[in-house]
Amino acid sequence: MASDQGFSALLRSHRRRAGLTQDELAVRAAIGVRTVRDLERGRASRPQRTTAELLVQALGLTGSDREEFLAAARGRPAAEATDTPFLRTAPTDELIGRDADLAELVARLSAGDGPRVTTLIGVAGVGKTSLATVIAHRLAGAHPGGVAGVAVGDDSTAGELLRSVAAGFGAAHRQDLPEQLAGRPALLFVDGMDRAPGAVGEALAELLERVPRLRFLATGRQPSGLGGERVWPVVPLATPPVGLSAGTVAELMPYSAIGLFLERLGRVRRTRLAPHEIDPLAALVRRLGGLPLAIELAAARGRVLTIPEILTSYPQPRWQPDATESQPDAAGSPPQPDPGHPELVVPLQAVVGETYRVLAPPEQRALRLLAMFRHRWSREHAEAMLDTSDSDRADVVHLLDRLVALGLLNVSGDHAVRFRLPAAVRDFAAERAAAEGELEEARKRHARLGPATASGDGLVP
Repeated sequence: MASDQGFSALLRSHRRRAGLTQDELAVRAAIGVRTVRDLERGRASRPQRTTAELLVQALGLTGSDREEFLAAARGRPAAEATDTPFLRTAPTDELIGRDADLAELVARLSAGDGPRVTTLIGVAGVGKTSLATVIAHRLAGAHPGGVAGVAVGDDSTAGELLRSVAAGFGAAHRQDLPEQLAGRPALLFVDGMDRAPGAVGEALAELLERVPRLRFLATGRQPSGLGGERVWPVVPLATPPVGLSAGTVAELMPYSAIGLFLERLGRVRRTRLAPHEIDPLAALVRRLGGLPLAIELAAARGRVLTIPEILTSYPQPRWQPDATESQPDAAGSPPQPDPGHPELVVPLQAVVGETYRVLAPPEQRALRLLAMFRHRWSREHAEAMLDTSDSDRADVVHLLDRLVALGLLNVSGDHAVRFRLPAAVRDFAAERAAAEGELEEARKRHARLGPATASGDGLVP
């Protein structure tokens, strides 16, 4: 079967081979029949990863058929698959407004005399993890020893991190890592190092000494303090200056925050912006501080709200100057807040809170429970955490799909779908669990799932 025939044709071919109608396939996959129809007609050419995996199971695809189907769902040929575990999950979204960062960082980390430790720092929601993930994938060719990733949890220990690193590079034990890499250049991506700085510092210090050709690309809100570290601040996306009156959307497109919002809005809304929405759009991305996560969450609400309605949902952060006080700089943009400015967190918390309020009470409670997971988790883990009966499993799939659609949940994985809450969403939901008096019971429920689920595998999705 040709892999380049397009996902819609591939889906239709497999469905007919299985002898299923669109309705029957939808029932088997526990998804809406409209979703199946839209995918086969090409109206939705790239399904969510959860949807693609459910279709694979419903169609009974295995081996090369499964690989080809999932690759087509991602819009690329199956031949791009790699044996490196971290690289099996390629970034699904093109980064907007980060071209200069990508070019410079890839060049630095590809150079033979480049730094061994590079740390991307910035506030929550600014896109450190997304940027680092894309960089790590682009650097695969320059690191024949492989590229691996590890996510740091609040309770991570140095031993756990080192075991995860060894597993990421295919070594049976941490002591085997130097032999496994055999002196070849390799790259380790460490995400969220400030969640357990002591454990990360101890683990990386050991690796720096024992594996001399291993480089590190880390993310955090603060530098690690390791010797030879190079720090790269990740700043919010550019926003239109206060006082700019745009008559068309094209006049706003030079500002990357606008581009990201419109790209995400296009996933949930097919109509063009009305003239009365243009100025509020500029005000909205400024109010969101140019933070990518805040912008994505706000854009997801465009399914049911106009731009002015979204704008009025969020309070104006204290750092934001009004139109009578702000003066553009020489480049034509108002002064951007410092990337470490604590009040940038205000719009992010407000946006997460507004999106949280869109959920029905049972969905809110489910999100509070899922916030107990510190690493990646599967649909089965979610079902166990939510104490789901067999008859309610389709509801969990619907819940996960809804959280993904609202931007509250990240999904990844080719061979096995895994989920992860963005750090800001997880922190917000955990705070709500504490406010509702649920935190202790939620932690006990999480602990009862067993050590494998409680600790997570640590590998970055």
